[in-house]
Amino acid sequence: MLTAAFVRFYHYADWSLSNDELSALNRLRFDSFSEMITQGVKLGDFHPAGVQVMLWFWLKTFGDSVWIVRLPFVIFGILSVGLVYLIGKRWFGTTTALFAAAAMAFLQYPVLYSQLARPYAPGLFFSLAFVWFWTKVVFDSRRSFLHYACFALSAALAAYSHNYSFLFVIVVGISGFFFYRKLELKKYLLAALSAAILYLPHIPIFFYQFGIGGVGGEGGWLGKPEPDWIWHYLFFAFNQNWIVIAVGSLIFIFSVLKFSHRFTKFHLLAISWFVIMFLIGYFYSLLRNPILQYSILIFSFPFLLLFLFSFLPSKLDKSLTILLIVGLLSGLSQSLLIAKHYQQLQFGEFEGLAKKTAEWSERYGKSNITNITSISGPYYIHYYLDNYDSTLRFAQYQNNGKEDLRELVEILDTTKTPYFSYAWPYPVHGELELVVHNKYPCILDQVNFGYLSKAVLAASIPGDSCIEQAEPIYVFNRNFDEANQRQWYTGHLDSTQAVSPPYSYQLDSSQAVVSLYKTKASLINEGNYKRVEIEVSAFSQKEIENTVLVLSMEEKHGNTFLRGSPMQYYIIPGKWGKAFLSYTFQQSLPPDAGLNVYFWNPAKDQVLIDNLEVRFY
Repeated sequence: MLTAAFVRFYHYADWSLSNDELSALNRLRFDSFSEMITQGVKLGDFHPAGVQVMLWFWLKTFGDSVWIVRLPFVIFGILSVGLVYLIGKRWFGTTTALFAAAAMAFLQYPVLYSQLARPYAPGLFFSLAFVWFWTKVVFDSRRSFLHYACFALSAALAAYSHNYSFLFVIVVGISGFFFYRKLELKKYLLAALSAAILYLPHIPIFFYQFGIGGVGGEGGWLGKPEPDWIWHYLFFAFNQNWIVIAVGSLIFIFSVLKFSHRFTKFHLLAISWFVIMFLIGYFYSLLRNPILQYSILIFSFPFLLLFLFSFLPSKLDKSLTILLIVGLLSGLSQSLLIAKHYQQLQFGEFEGLAKKTAEWSERYGKSNITNITSISGPYYIHYYLDNYDSTLRFAQYQNNGKEDLRELVEILDTTKTPYFSYAWPYPVHGELELVVHNKYPCILDQVNFGYLSKAVLAASIPGDSCIEQAEPIYVFNRNFDEANQRQWYTGHLDSTQAVSPPYSYQLDSSQAVVSLYKTKASLINEGNYKRVEIEVSAFSQKEIENTVLVLSMEEKHGNTFLRGSPMQYYIIPGKWGKAFLSYTFQQSLPPDAGLNVYFWNPAKDQVLIDNLEVRFY
């Protein structure tokens, strides 16, 4: 328990609040409790109201400093380790209880979700508390009214914490009926009914949220899980470290080979609960709506640990004591030192971005820098920024492409500041940076944080102080002036306007598809590249309706669309502008694949194009 407390309290307030934590705080900013429930929970979230209600009263009493915000969650996480021990000792004996609690104490997975001010730590605690009292009312010979009351209360509080801890409670509750002869059925059903009554006020919120879907619904960010998802999860859960995995596996294999005759109903419950919770999330994500994330399996993860160590002898002898102590100390050092968990930012950075933006403002002058970011709302950055400069503002707070991209183009078209900064707490489309650096090509300062968060300060005039950037390994240029290529463009060359005279190319109503560049993937550096950037100058007298710059890949089985970049978001009518496309390959290209750059022009827009450039990195 001391180890669990040390690991969880160590630097727990020193890293930035995550997007989800800031979202929870932002959804507390209402004048009344009822408005917070309606706007901040029912309409503004996909989680139950329990944690939000707790934060409402907690922050109003103690303030919203980071250490205050996270404190109750850390305490829930520490107490959960104690509950794992109690359950393990009751089910399998002292040895299993100590080894499982030790793993819960130092593994990064439960540590991380104990430090986040999100529903996971409360949901874990109340789920474990429910299992503890469920064990008493199902298997103990002495069952008091207090046991049944705590059974009902912990079930309701788990349901109020997180929908998946609610589901876990249901799975555990149903499991009780498999031990029908051990139950005092009327009392068991009455306790379950009491839990349901305690949850009744939340029913309208639950059905509303369930009806509109979740993070994987229409427009959601969470995709369907791949077939190997569980192996990635297990690798993450065990510190992403093969030594930890190997030691745990050896303990499991050795104990099973020597003590497999000890298989009991509790072994079956422990592994089945974990498997059932995974399978429900997996198939629900495939068949209806993606919900499966590492975080939601935290409620059943302790039972995987209990099963892993469940075949160890119940008596803790000298050798097992030494193994436990060595394992605990090495696990602790591995979490703190080797994996550098507290230096690895698992989520988007906000504090560092705010601090860096304020530093640049003070150094170069607030009026000399145009700042942009891409977040869910101003509060997410101003929570930290107001500590440094409460008057600093951003020209754009969010950029999800499309109209936001057009707004950025217009900002850049009108801004006259010598410097421009952008702060990304999480990855954005590569075109955004290409748009900025078209006008501000000199990067004066760049700070990278974890999870691809970064802050960049750029200048409009290149100089000796510019940071050297990666050079492309190959560049293809086409300006439609090459004499040996004019036969391909007969009837479409325009000499009235061009970025590089004498000619530009005119897309018109006679063309739905215009090929710009084709190559075999293997001809460029033998296919060894990760990113392709495309830029092209364009001009239109009126708003472009639907002309798309496209990158596709041709293989034997057909043409694969990779990315499209709509021109209407880049080009201001009556002005030459530049459109961009950026694509990063997630895996190596097939050697026989072909790359194709073209315009798709279904609306038959009249657009002049010039100076195509395709860059490979």
